[in-house]
Amino acid sequence: MAGWQGVDPAKWAGNLSTTGLTALLRNSVQALANEAGKTIPNGGRVPVKTGNLARSVVISLTPPTIKDGDATGDVTSALAVMKPGDTIYLGWQANYSRRQNNGFAGTDSLGRTYNQAGFGFAEATAVKWPSIVQEQAMKMRGK
Repeated sequence: MAGWQGVDPAKWAGNLSTTGLTALLRNSVQALANEAGKTIPNGGRVPVKTGNLARSVVISLTPPTIKDGDATGDVTSALAVMKPGDTIYLGWQANYSRRQNNGFAGTDSLGRTYNQAGFGFAEATAVKWPSIVQEQAMKMRGK
C-alpha cells in the first residue's frame, strides 16, 4: 500500500484543538462506515438481496461480534465516545459477511456446494480511508 498522500493529518492536526481533532476523527469514521455499507446498486461493493449485510456495519472500540439472523449494526455508540488515539474497529456483523467478501469454494456444513467469487468490499472500503480523511479535513478547513 502506498504511503499517505494529500493532506498530512499530523501536520494539519498541529493547528487543531483536541475538539477539532476529535471532530475530524468522528467525521472520518462516520464517512468510512457510510462507504462500508454502500450497496452495489448505490455505487458500492456490498451485494444486496435483503439489505441485511449492508445494515450490519458496526463501529466499535472492541472487535465486533458476528450475529446470526438479522444484524443491526451500530455506528453511533462508538462515534459518541471515540477520541484520538483510540483503536477503532469497523466490520460487518452478518454471519455470512466473510463469505460474501472473500468468496467461498467448497461444501458447507449443510452439504451444499458453492463456487462463489468474493465481492472484496472490506478491502475496497479500507483503501479509501486516506482519501476520506483528506476529504473530511478539507471540509473542516472550508475548502
